[in-house]
Amino acid sequence: MKITTILSALTAATLVSAGKFHSLKPGKTNILPNAFIIEYEDGIQHHDAHDALKTHKVDYQVRNEYNVFNGASISVNSNHDGHALAEIPGVKNVWHITVYSMPKIEKSKVKPTDPQATSDHIMTGVKDLHEKYKLTGKGVKIGVIDTGIDYKHPAFAAKGATAGCFARFGKNCRVAHGWDFVGDDYTGFNSPVPDSDPMDCYGHGSHVAGIIGGNALDIKVTPKPPQPFVGVAPEVTLGAYRIFGCNGSAGEDVILAAMELAFNDGMDVINMSLGGGSSYKTNPTSVLAEKLIARGMALAGAAGNDGADGVWMVSDTGLGDHATSVASFDNLFVFMNYLTYGGKQFPYNWSDAYGKVISLPASATLVPLLVNGVLSDGCDQGSYAGLDVKGKVVLALGDVTRCKSGGRGALAQSNGAAGIIIQSNDAGIDSLGGVPNLPMASIEFDAGVAMLATWKVSAKSAISWSTAQAPFSIDNSGAPSGFSSFGLDGDLRSKPDLGAPGGNILSTYPLAKGGYAVLSGTSMATPYIAGSHALYMQAKKAKPHGDEIRKVFKNTATISKNYKSKTFTSATKQGAGLVNVLNAVLTTTSITPDHIDLLDSVNFQKTVKITIKNTGKHTETYLLSHVPADALNSYNASNSFPLGTPLIEADYATVKFSQGQVKIAAGKSAQIKLSFQEPKKGKAGQFPIYSGFVVATPKTKNSVAVHVPYTGVKGDIRNVPMMDTDLGFPALQAVNASGALSDVPKDFTFDLTNNKPVVLTRLGSHSPDVTIRIFDADKKFVGFLNSKDAGPGFGSQGRVKNVDDTTGQLVFSQYTWEGQVLASENATLVPTTLNGGTYDIVVASQKKFTKGNYPADFEVFDLGKVTIA
Repeated sequence: MKITTILSALTAATLVSAGKFHSLKPGKTNILPNAFIIEYEDGIQHHDAHDALKTHKVDYQVRNEYNVFNGASISVNSNHDGHALAEIPGVKNVWHITVYSMPKIEKSKVKPTDPQATSDHIMTGVKDLHEKYKLTGKGVKIGVIDTGIDYKHPAFAAKGATAGCFARFGKNCRVAHGWDFVGDDYTGFNSPVPDSDPMDCYGHGSHVAGIIGGNALDIKVTPKPPQPFVGVAPEVTLGAYRIFGCNGSAGEDVILAAMELAFNDGMDVINMSLGGGSSYKTNPTSVLAEKLIARGMALAGAAGNDGADGVWMVSDTGLGDHATSVASFDNLFVFMNYLTYGGKQFPYNWSDAYGKVISLPASATLVPLLVNGVLSDGCDQGSYAGLDVKGKVVLALGDVTRCKSGGRGALAQSNGAAGIIIQSNDAGIDSLGGVPNLPMASIEFDAGVAMLATWKVSAKSAISWSTAQAPFSIDNSGAPSGFSSFGLDGDLRSKPDLGAPGGNILSTYPLAKGGYAVLSGTSMATPYIAGSHALYMQAKKAKPHGDEIRKVFKNTATISKNYKSKTFTSATKQGAGLVNVLNAVLTTTSITPDHIDLLDSVNFQKTVKITIKNTGKHTETYLLSHVPADALNSYNASNSFPLGTPLIEADYATVKFSQGQVKIAAGKSAQIKLSFQEPKKGKAGQFPIYSGFVVATPKTKNSVAVHVPYTGVKGDIRNVPMMDTDLGFPALQAVNASGALSDVPKDFTFDLTNNKPVVLTRLGSHSPDVTIRIFDADKKFVGFLNSKDAGPGFGSQGRVKNVDDTTGQLVFSQYTWEGQVLASENATLVPTTLNGGTYDIVVASQKKFTKGNYPADFEVFDLGKVTIA
């Protein structure tokens, strides 16, 4: 059957309308050259689509074919670009193939043996589900799309087995499915060499899998766990879908193939602890995720670890309308040994070299190492001048810029000290190497401040050392992790959706790398949510669609505060809050929708309706209330690039309910009208993001309250700065044959061989269309700049990071111009090359929530004239 036969069955509108080319380019390095993902129109068969490509003289090779997605990924040898492919009949969408960096392993300063690494299932209700309800995730399948899994690890052995699994699909292994899509040597930019063995040679995937379903409670084989731990769903069935080699990156075409195989293998949940930076929900992984969720799956995607970059940075993997974008929280509390001083208890870590609980007599009192009244690091003998420390415990600051714990420990020992306490310089409690035979303890920074204050009042106060552990909250305990990315997304939708423990998580690691490790990241929080799905499905003896479970998790999450804060954390950071799986299982109430997007002042959704449903067996009365959260100001100084740390402000919306309480019969629903009013405080010209939570609390004692988050932006989002003009972007530069950039000399002519003009852009906010337009000497538009390395000068883009994680260099996009242009954003022809002459280059970024009328709806920058030979 020919493509024309298929097309005849489509509507006339399909015949005349073009497909859409999505030019998503935060930077040229993460785009695979001359490679594209194509989605076909509904009803188009693969072989007929290939016939159409050949009819239009596209010279290509197929990389992957997709069924649920209904499309393919291809490498193009001819001059056809994405815009030309989108014009071919039967093509619905075309994207560049984005290359995702391998998830960065953030090794925590907490060691696997430290108490802070204990898996904290108490804060999420999982401990009760394990112990009281005997839920283990049995019967549920979770696919891990990652670096593979070390399936031989004993923590993945079947229940009752004494060793790991030596064949992936054997009776002693719960990694029952898997495939290696790439091979060890794959980097993302070379050809994959797939095979059937998804063994992990990097570590990230094994750690993720352990959080989902590892079980190291009763392991008697080597390597033994540094301390007992168990994953969220210790009897879940795992699928290992390896998309990374031992180093490098992964193409989005490979990721789509892994998602489809996970679906074909019957996975109930897909875990994707990876992301490609901020984006729109129209990226291919989000599009396929929505299709899979509609077919009964659930998808958990990492929100990203770009918290230091400020707002608009939530990662693209979980941006779909029904997918779950997961933020990270630090552990709530830990069981630790402690010292008592001045009547207060302070948790401590003993040093590696000492290696045991500290026990010292009461005569070993405290002596702070003060220099000019300030606590010193204890790194030189001068710190001990005039002090009698023999038989006593010295207190020193934990600054490691001059010496490490061994150096200061040896010095304390040589001066006759009975022990040394190190005040941690950063958040948390440091790990110490120490020296043999010297009791050495690290404490939190605030603990050091408190102990010093007690000493100043009573220098003879005794220190007592515990023989047993007690529960303690430590720095940032139970609060959203600092590294976790902020939303909103490019359409001002509420993302991330909810959070889970992701800071300082002990889990499995490849046996070749030691077997266990403590890592931090939203990569660790995401599998916690995936495993939580398994417990919920087992408890309900059903497998609801992912968006249904997401709603329950969001409704019943724990709304949290920043560490030591009296106000609640913005929903752009924590989503609906910290997942509470016990509440999700026990609740008999739901609220729909599971979030409210109020948008900006111009598009303000003043009136919203929610539906409360009572799924219990008795009539229930609900009290309705409003919990406001922190507002975030990222543009307080009229800066064009968002602040890395948004300013927290008390800008609160108000909410009026159509009724303050509602009685709902068993099995029935009620609709409540909410009337919102924007915050009175906060300057609209600074675009503060405000948020909060609408709560329905049952009157019945011990019932689970439910809530939904709302988010909004005060001000006109059309006026949010796009380009980072503070640092001089956009800019016109010259690039030579070796790639070096320089200013453009006056009256310079580019020969387009030894030197070329290059346009530099740096986007601080999402834009529906970032264009580079070329005008002739008569100010007539002649086309959009086309760059052979960066692609066409148009397309939607997410904001960029501040600096690159690996190099530390400023992030910006670079379009080298060889004189080529495209007549329009939907051009059907290959790029044309302009004749020599003088041209004007204009960078114009479409503002959010506009129709795209040029120039009224764009932020426009005229970079001036260039002359090409």
